[in-house]
Amino acid sequence: MPKVTIENLDDFGRGIAHIKNKVVFVENALPEEEVEIEIINDKKSFSEAKVTKYLKFSKNRVESICPYFDACGGCNLLHLEFLNTLIFKQNKIKNLLKKHKLNYDKELEIVKNDNPVYYRNKVSLKIENGHLGYYEENTHKLLEIKECLMAKRSINEVIKNYKLLHLENAKLTIRSNYNDEILIIIEANAKEYNIELAKLKEKIKLVGIIYNNKTIYGENFFYERVNGKLFKVSYNSFFQINESITSKLFALIENNIDKDSTVLDLYSGVGTLGIVASSKAKTVYSIEIIKNAVLNGITNAKLNQKTNIKFMLGDVAKLVDKVNLAFDTIIVDPPRKGLDKKTREFILKKLPSKIIYVSCNPNTLMRDLKELESIYEISDYKILDMFSYTYHVESFCVLKRK
Repeated sequence: MPKVTIENLDDFGRGIAHIKNKVVFVENALPEEEVEIEIINDKKSFSEAKVTKYLKFSKNRVESICPYFDACGGCNLLHLEFLNTLIFKQNKIKNLLKKHKLNYDKELEIVKNDNPVYYRNKVSLKIENGHLGYYEENTHKLLEIKECLMAKRSINEVIKNYKLLHLENAKLTIRSNYNDEILIIIEANAKEYNIELAKLKEKIKLVGIIYNNKTIYGENFFYERVNGKLFKVSYNSFFQINESITSKLFALIENNIDKDSTVLDLYSGVGTLGIVASSKAKTVYSIEIIKNAVLNGITNAKLNQKTNIKFMLGDVAKLVDKVNLAFDTIIVDPPRKGLDKKTREFILKKLPSKIIYVSCNPNTLMRDLKELESIYEISDYKILDMFSYTYHVESFCVLKRK
């Protein structure tokens, strides 16, 4: 077996080593560790490997608190102490800014998650032959679990009692709100179901069950509360998965909205960021592609007594160049693919004085920042630890016109 010394971590939290000048990415290996490895995927320009034996451990390695860490792959950084996971994310963004030659000379602040375990308010699991779990990393092999340390305890109550659903093969999504109320979303080939509803309601605060997009019990939505604001969230509408970080994100949004400004909010979901912005803005215009989310947004504006926000239903990529509105601030919270070409062109045509960019994918964020840098400069960049113990990074970025 080849023996290597781990030099650094890549953007996915894998160890980086070299064999005869060829890069090798090593799962579950930390800088300064000496390991024997087995090559599991040999490409022309790089190889991927797993550790067969640890010869020297890193001083930063800790024992994972999750019994499924070695196989699951969902939480890549559980072998690091929490503070070191934040340093990893900070270095990741520093390196990406440097790689793309983007100028930001301030300290990169990290907004910490107050609850780095039991924080996720949504999980999606698989049930195969009556067994529940996640797929092992890069496979379709089921890893059966009894608990997920990243999911809220209310969600874990469903996991512990999933057999009351009597599902043989299905995709199971569980959502929980601020009050630990539960929505269960089931996708299955079987047309018939046999859920022990009375027993399930004894275990959890069950709001609704949706089976193959049909509500078979209760409601197909719940209410979420953040920073004193109330939001109706349908079962298929997007909402941030981390309550602690969402609270801090909302505060950042509000602090960066100028009084009496006009705001265009793209990819608006159920209207969360636009409603937060409307507390200071004169007018907010929001665009969202999912009908239920737009309907939620209209309701949410009424719930929060906001009369200065308007919603438009449609694909941002198709609608944005038809927007004939005067605005000085734009908020974008796009999917992982980032801003589409038309939206970037639209921004460079309209030239708002401020852009607030919330991103779950730093690679597409860097691409977009690079295209905008001729007109805009980065005035603030914060790293949000939305997805604790994973390599994923949420970014909050404010751009101002030069």
